[in-house]
Amino acid sequence: MAIFPALVAVVNLASAKLAGLFGPRVPMVAGQLLGTAGLLALLTVGAHTNVWVVAALMVPVGLGGALTVPALTAMLLDAVPADRAGTASAVLNTGRQAGGAIAVAVFGALLAGADTFLAGIRWSVLIAAAGLVLTAGATLTLPRGRRRDEEA
Repeated sequence: MAIFPALVAVVNLASAKLAGLFGPRVPMVAGQLLGTAGLLALLTVGAHTNVWVVAALMVPVGLGGALTVPALTAMLLDAVPADRAGTASAVLNTGRQAGGAIAVAVFGALLAGADTFLAGIRWSVLIAAAGLVLTAGATLTLPRGRRRDEEA
């Protein structure tokens, strides 16, 4: 399954190219909406869905993240003075890790019962998709800041 890491690498390069052409908001919003589409496609999964279909439906979710996160990181690091880039990066990664841990706990609780597993998946997917739509909307409201190298 070596094709997926290669695909993510290509998407990361495309994300950098898009961010260079249009600024970081375009790949961030595109990634969030691609992830949302992938999550909503997962709502079609049933108890007897083939595992390869589920895996294929997960690909847009991963690619959405691959579009969003590099642009987010670049935008954050461009928005802070160079001497604070390490702190900004640490805060971003801590926030991502805390959010991931909370999501695992909440979604795990929703999936806990064998009789409620599919309903739990559907609720988890809907919550995650709603979160991505909200953050895509928030991304569109971000100010167009000047890059550090343009301030001199």
